[in-house]
Amino acid sequence: MRFFPVLPLPVLIAVFTVLAAFVIWQLILRENRPRLLSWSLRAAIVVVLLLVALRPGVPGAAGEKATTDVDVFFVVDTTTSIIAEDFDGSDPRLDGVKSDIVDLVAAYPGAKFALMSFDSSAVLRVPLTSDATAVSNAADVLAPEITLYSNGSSITQAKDLLASTLQRAQDAEPDRSRVVYYFGDGEQTSSAPVESFDESAPLVSAGFVFGYGTEAGGQMRVQTGYYDDDKTDDGYVKDDTGSPARSVIDEKNLRTIADQLGVEYVHRTSPGDAPVADVGSSPNLATSNESSGGTTELYWIPAAALVLLLALEAILVVRRLRELRAASIRHGSGE
Repeated sequence: MRFFPVLPLPVLIAVFTVLAAFVIWQLILRENRPRLLSWSLRAAIVVVLLLVALRPGVPGAAGEKATTDVDVFFVVDTTTSIIAEDFDGSDPRLDGVKSDIVDLVAAYPGAKFALMSFDSSAVLRVPLTSDATAVSNAADVLAPEITLYSNGSSITQAKDLLASTLQRAQDAEPDRSRVVYYFGDGEQTSSAPVESFDESAPLVSAGFVFGYGTEAGGQMRVQTGYYDDDKTDDGYVKDDTGSPARSVIDEKNLRTIADQLGVEYVHRTSPGDAPVADVGSSPNLATSNESSGGTTELYWIPAAALVLLLALEAILVVRRLRELRAASIRHGSGE
């Protein structure tokens, strides 16, 4: 049996200690049987809720697991232009980015991954982790900035965040290789000058800059922040003349970023066959006896019990409210 707490264990212990103490105190105070039954039920709810929060599971089938001494950093442009519809025909560029990230995660078994995105500011979406599923899921829900709040952005907005994240990884485990993938279209819409990724270069072992878009450009749907922006009739972003704006790839800027990081530039036009950075002989790729079959989650068992207990609690609450209402009516009639 293994446990994968949804919160850090000290936090869970603190929270449930307080809850348990309160419930026990209430049990001591209650003398009549109905109230005692009600608080006993709540005590059971607390215990079951703790089991759910601990996320129990059992190891999957035994097998060898590849372990790689590589840290992979994904830097994703999420400005409005990243949804220009000129990838693989007329798909949004962001679809290509997401597809490539999923493929790259699969190409580094046992590696650690970090995901950051940038528009008007840079955000570390997923700190360095060996949980490949978490990174893929986070990439899958990446969304562009809301059109209303878009006032220009820099293609080097993430330079400081990338440098500091790389430096922390270097300080923590200096023997690991660090691979950087930058995903964007190179379109600089900020009035500020393009800055440099030079500070990150000494910390990068290998990587790629992936460019998305075409010279003909693509139109961009208005983004409101709702999940179905790609299916609405809100229309496309307009330029100063009132016509649909078009975003055009700037490969010169992308090549400059690649040169600054000391990596290669690749123009991505369709999903699949994403090039994987060669880290040479520096990473240690090995196998261990640790199970590669994943974990079979068992939290659903206490979760099902929790639903039943909550349903029973709801029934007791409704019954208690009816009793109070009936008592109130009788009291009113007596007057």
